[in-house]
Amino acid sequence: MASPPTDDATLRTLEFDRVVAAVRSFALTPLGRTSVGRLAPMTEQAAVAEALRATTETAAYLDANHRLPLEAPDDLEAAIAALAIDGRPLEPTQLTGLAAFLLSVGATAKAIETAPAPPDDARGWPMLRAAAGGLMEFDREAGNIQRRITPQGEVADDATPRLAAIRQQLLRQRQRLRGTLESYLRGRETAKYLQEQVVTERAGRFVLVVRAEHRGAIPGIVHGSSGSGASLFLEPLSTVEINNEIVAREEEERQAVLDPSAGGSH
Repeated sequence: MASPPTDDATLRTLEFDRVVAAVRSFALTPLGRTSVGRLAPMTEQAAVAEALRATTETAAYLDANHRLPLEAPDDLEAAIAALAIDGRPLEPTQLTGLAAFLLSVGATAKAIETAPAPPDDARGWPMLRAAAGGLMEFDREAGNIQRRITPQGEVADDATPRLAAIRQQLLRQRQRLRGTLESYLRGRETAKYLQEQVVTERAGRFVLVVRAEHRGAIPGIVHGSSGSGASLFLEPLSTVEINNEIVAREEEERQAVLDPSAGGSH
């Protein structure tokens, strides 16, 4: 027989919110915490009995030292929500977190399926196995993500042939640019105009640090000054074209990371 609905006053008297909070603290994933946070008292006798059987079975499973290897990043729900938005790619760290979660789901299903039955019940863990049996495996997809994204959350150079080619071009162009700029550091007629013997970066452009009073000594484009105004960040005219090429390649790199299927095979 169904129980009468429970009103808010009764729930407060029973401190139901504290019970939910206590159970929620044991959840292994953000999805679990969200689901537990939405719990409400059941009113159907059959549903209550089934939930009690599931709780008893799960507690016995854990008491038998069978752990559930389920894990997930804190931003899992945000990553899943982003998947529903067409054309919105996930950040690399979101992808690696999602891959780890999917692998842990598969590991959890296998752990339940292979766990030995308790001595007093030859059926094993029927309710847990029924739940695990409905889980899909994404080992191949998760493995592909982990091969293409480094543990530091960077897309690997060989994630796609297109990305590998772009990064090789960038490497050569940056080496060429640095060599040109370093010639100013070593040059007898140019080094004397520099405030610092370094190559630095401003607004995405590689520049020299020139003394302000020698602004016209090296033809180029100024990309700002130091706080004191004593130094200028100068991009020599001889490096403008290659700087432009690098900026263009960096945009191609960004697009290749965001959309691996565009502009080439993957």
